Amino acid sequence: PFVPGGGFFLYVDVSHTGMDAETFCWRLVDEYKVAVTPGTDFGTIGATQHVRFAFTTSAEQIELGLERLRQALIDWGLS
Repeated sequence: PFVPGGGFFLYVDVSHTGMDAETFCWRLVDEYKVAVTPGTDFGTIGATQHVRFAFTTSAEQIELGLERLRQALIDWGLS
């Protein structure tokens, strides 16, 4: 794990999933109830390959979201 030195966000390349950012975000929210934002909301350079994770809630909610993300990656055959 990486502990950010500042800010509450991670901008992550999801191209290894075989999905574009929009598809990744929609599937994650529809199937696992975890909301992340596609890079297309923040610009154009690499935007279709990146998603933004916001860590702006309680530690408990973040842990739940990370567990659901882990399960998604397992279920999608990516872990």
